[in-house]
Amino acid sequence: MDFSSMDENQNSTKIKIKGVDIHYVKIGNGPQKLLIFQGALGQISDNLLLTQNFDQKKYTVYLWDPPGDGLSRPPVRDFSPGFLNRDADYAIALMETLGVDKYSMLGWCNGGSTAIIAASKVADRVDKLVVWSCSAYVTGNVLEVLESSRDVHRWPESRRIPRFKMYGEKYLSDKWSELLDAFQAILNDDGGDVCIGALAQIKAPTLILHGIWDEILPIDHADFLHKNIKDSILEIFPNGEHDIHMSFPVKFNSLVDTFLTIK
Repeated sequence: MDFSSMDENQNSTKIKIKGVDIHYVKIGNGPQKLLIFQGALGQISDNLLLTQNFDQKKYTVYLWDPPGDGLSRPPVRDFSPGFLNRDADYAIALMETLGVDKYSMLGWCNGGSTAIIAASKVADRVDKLVVWSCSAYVTGNVLEVLESSRDVHRWPESRRIPRFKMYGEKYLSDKWSELLDAFQAILNDDGGDVCIGALAQIKAPTLILHGIWDEILPIDHADFLHKNIKDSILEIFPNGEHDIHMSFPVKFNSLVDTFLTIK
């Protein structure tokens, strides 16, 4: 990943968290602190577009790689049971180590589920929560769709090439298969419960965004979040698929900025 184009307000670095060198990027110097969670086996560049329209005098944004993702390697990614909870604990510890006491959380897909868990663990520290294209449970139908992605060599070039450059073909292939197996285990062993129990523990106002044509998670998943997170708003993208923050950046950022600004 090339960080050479970042301006002087952006900082890419690593910090020791629970014995692991965690890679993160800090953007802006505003009073509102935002922690962004990326999707599964993602990389920080996935969400850099998201930050481009954020006022850097209004927000300080932290993007990070969980252990085994992006540049937080070693260690290798661990998808054994409880991996989302572990990611949530690392995220919380990261902000504690950085001395940030109050902040909002934003998460996409797997990162949204992780943000939900984290927000439930430190509910009093979270100003607001924004999640998109994510779910609190997994179903057989979802896994059937995901199974078609097991061969990473068949991914669209726009998704495949950047991840091959970041991870290498073998690492990406092995870890993606392990992730799919991990969700199958959640379905088999936990009834598909990813983070249902966390929803009632969230105190922060929550914005849920979802594309009506999400090819992975039907709109039912967003409806479930909305019904079970008490202070939540649901915004639907009528033409949106799974990557609404990339496909509709202006609308997405406007909704998020407005939500974060309202007292």
